[in-house]
Formats: sequence, structure tokens, C-alpha cells
Amino acid sequence: MPQRNLLPENFALRRVLEREADDLRALYAASIAANPLGFIQDLGHHGDIYERGIAFQQNFGELIALFDMDELVGMGALKNKTFDRVELCHLHLHPVYQGQGLGKAIAEELLKLAEALGYQTVELHVTATQKAALRLYRKLGFIETRRQVYDVKGQSFDTVFMDRHFFDHPESDTMI
Repeated sequence: MPQRNLLPENFALRRVLEREADDLRALYAASIAANPLGFIQDLGHHGDIYERGIAFQQNFGELIALFDMDELVGMGALKNKTFDRVELCHLHLHPVYQGQGLGKAIAEELLKLAEALGYQTVELHVTATQKAALRLYRKLGFIETRRQVYDVKGQSFDTVFMDRHFFDHPESDTMI
């Protein structure tokens, strides 16, 4: 059964072009700043998001962005961990666009890409303060595997680790 497109007509998911790198950086910085309980606020700690995305793409991963016409409004990435395991990371969406299923569309596209790249497991981590993200990941079939509290730069981050596995059966294209 074909999957319906969750994106309205004026939206597109694609790689970020070099000329759009500053827009990506601005969205990332604003998203980090808007969630001080969920992210370390020192952007230097995270590294340049565009350069990280290029590195992901060069190492069997991906960085995609969501565009409303020509405006970059969301993003997400896949970071290679091992030959059969990839991390879904950097899922950020401009606040104006939240609650419309667009974050889900980005995540689903990343899951399709992970499967197409041959990964068996998609992992992620998210701070426990990010309730909407946790609900989304659970709806997408991610299962909590562990929790750990990290103390970084004077802050504590209760971090939830989750996995989603692809079946490895030729007769099934379903995920668990």
C-alpha cells in the first residue's frame, strides 16, 4: 500500500545547499536557545551544524531540511554509528510549524533513508524534558533502552535512549 505524502504541497524535504548553510545554522541556534533544559546552550560544544551534516553525508549518513517554499523551517540527520546502526539526530522544527505533523514527516523520511542505506537499527537520544519529542518517537515505534543523567557545564540532563529495529526478513518491510 503506498504511503501518503504527509507534507502539504508547498513543502519539500531535501539536502541543504551551501548557500543555505547560514539559514540552517540560524534555525539550529534558535532551536537550541528555545530549550535550555533540553540542550547544552554553548553552540561551540555542538560544533557547526552544516559541517557536521556534510560529515554525516560523507560517512553513510544524511542531513535533510524541510522547506516551506524557499524558507528553511526544519531539519533532521542520520549519523552512522556502526555498519548496521545509525543515529537519528538533530531533529529541529521552527516553533511556528510545530504541531502540524511536519516533525513526524522529517523523522519518517529519515527512517526511510536509514532503511534504504541498509541499517538494521535506528537509535536516538533525547532529554526527558522534551515531552513532545518523546511522544513522537514512541508513536514511530521507538522503544526506550536506557536512561542516563549527564552533568555538563553545570547542568544535568536526564537523557532517554531509544531504538527502533528493522526486520531482516525478505517477506516483511515492516519495522518494530
